[in-house]
Amino acid sequence: MFIFDRGGLTGVDIGSYAAKVVRIKGKGTNRSLEAVGYSRLDQITFPHDSSKLSEMLRNLFNANRIKTKNVRAALSGGSLVLTHLHLPNMPKKDLKEAVRWEMRKQVTFPPEELVCDFTTLGEAKRGEESALSLMAFGAQKKDVEQLMRILEAALLEPVAVDVAPMAMLACFDYNNVWENGVNYSMIDIGDSKSTLAIFKDKKLLFAREIPIAGREITIAVMNKLACSEEIAEREKIRCGIVRSGERDAEVVDVISAVVERLAAEAHRSFDYYQAQFREGGIGKIFLCGGTARLKGIDDFFANILGIPCFTDDPLRNIKIESKRFDAARIREFAPDLAVSVGLAL
Repeated sequence: MFIFDRGGLTGVDIGSYAAKVVRIKGKGTNRSLEAVGYSRLDQITFPHDSSKLSEMLRNLFNANRIKTKNVRAALSGGSLVLTHLHLPNMPKKDLKEAVRWEMRKQVTFPPEELVCDFTTLGEAKRGEESALSLMAFGAQKKDVEQLMRILEAALLEPVAVDVAPMAMLACFDYNNVWENGVNYSMIDIGDSKSTLAIFKDKKLLFAREIPIAGREITIAVMNKLACSEEIAEREKIRCGIVRSGERDAEVVDVISAVVERLAAEAHRSFDYYQAQFREGGIGKIFLCGGTARLKGIDDFFANILGIPCFTDDPLRNIKIESKRFDAARIREFAPDLAVSVGLAL
């Protein structure tokens, strides 16, 4: 565990590999980092070890006396559903119920347990008719309540629960200049899954989760080298997708095979987006998440997909005071903070 703190608005992102806490102070383009905490979960599993998670969060907040307890957290879990809807124009109060009705058709759990929300993208033509285009999010009530209990047991006060694609949009919006009509993709490559989002004109237009991520790479290296998870993780980080000699070739090959399948899924998502929404191609790809720190992964994606690709730094436009923080250390794991930065923003 390590933490750097100076107080501010707090975003909490609990993944399957680590928990991230970020606080940002300021307004508009004048933002500065007030605190950043990162703690590996190791043997703690989310959400099953709820008491251990709460204790770990308390430690993150207490280590440097973070006093403000209001947090915005990201919801994850197996019940989360992301879907795009087209609905007739209607009053807002009716729209909320219509979204709920449509989302009930998408979930596998009892519909009365559905918690859902949506963001309006604008109007779209459906044949001769005009319809509202929406991105909707749904989850099982028990998953939301469990996240709330974990936060409250950590003596925190959750003021909002969000989803990763919307947090990614907030992070992207703060750090980039939007080009009119350009489609951007952001891919958060985590430990157990990757979240792909497509943005255009400051809106989230498409999102999906892909069950290919860092843990699958680690397992592939373990199987290839017949080694422990700890050694495989170390070799994965050391080699990345950069060939530096015969000694590393077999590790690079198995990592490349997994990342190539992830890139293929991204390509299918882009094709679907273009076909369904009658959009142009993706202009740029930004990679974030812990696995985005692998050496050479951005060039690998760019070569496979033929699209400019960059490893994202979600703190690049946020001031990090060198007298207060170990800036080099923070920059090292910054790609893993995109969701928590977006929540804080």
